[in-house]
Amino acid sequence: MLARCPSCRQTFSTERSGQQDCPHCKRPLIVPGAPPQAELIMPSPEPAFGSPESETAPGTPWERRAELGLFTAWWQTVYQSLFEPGKLFTSARLDRGRAQLGFAVTTWSVFAALGQIIDRLLLSDQRDQATRWLNQLRQAGAHLPPFVDRLLAMGNNDNSIPATFGIALLSPLFAFLFVYLNAGVTHGSAMLIGQARRGFAATFAACAYGFAPFVLLAVPGCGGIVALVWCAALTGYGLKRMHRISPGAAAGAVLAPYVILCCAGCAVSLSVASFFGGMIPK
Repeated sequence: MLARCPSCRQTFSTERSGQQDCPHCKRPLIVPGAPPQAELIMPSPEPAFGSPESETAPGTPWERRAELGLFTAWWQTVYQSLFEPGKLFTSARLDRGRAQLGFAVTTWSVFAALGQIIDRLLLSDQRDQATRWLNQLRQAGAHLPPFVDRLLAMGNNDNSIPATFGIALLSPLFAFLFVYLNAGVTHGSAMLIGQARRGFAATFAACAYGFAPFVLLAVPGCGGIVALVWCAALTGYGLKRMHRISPGAAAGAVLAPYVILCCAGCAVSLSVASFFGGMIPK
């Protein structure tokens, strides 16, 4: 290192610090020690949230049901989905697709079956009364629209106890198919608009935990409608957090399939109407 003598102001090179003589004027001096080099501390990169490679995400309560217990894990997951979705999707992992599927199928199946039973117990009398009233109108000579007749037939045929329990038993199959169909269509929509940044696993997690509002299937009347709307909103939020995209992009990925389906239905309806309209003689 280089040092300078305070007496003769000459600069010289030395390999040690401390007291020594200047090689030029021979006067004693003290060479200060070299300052310690600042240690460069690089911050460790934050692992990608929910990344299965880093295994840093703790997992949702349902994904930790072995340690929490089945019911506790399910209840905490439903509560977080409905009221703390940010906390839920931050802890969700991408390598727990089977567990996420199990949560969606369990939630749909149990509450769809419960809803069928409650509907049978509470609303069957009102439905029977409405059917009798409509039948009386028909006997009185009232002309009912064709769709009313179809509703009457459905009410008479499907309101039996075996039909109610049959639908309840088929709920797991319906749930399984709907989870994959919903995830596939939503992911395809996200890919079309370039927002599927973290793959199908992220979309599947968002769609599976988006099934939490289907606990409202047990509520007679409007429970199913509220559940569908809440499910769409929660799935969109899940896409935003899991794929780390903007709210607008997430909403587009969720709503695009419904818009396309609606446009396709309108086009088919217009085509059918035009076809049959051309067959009517003028």
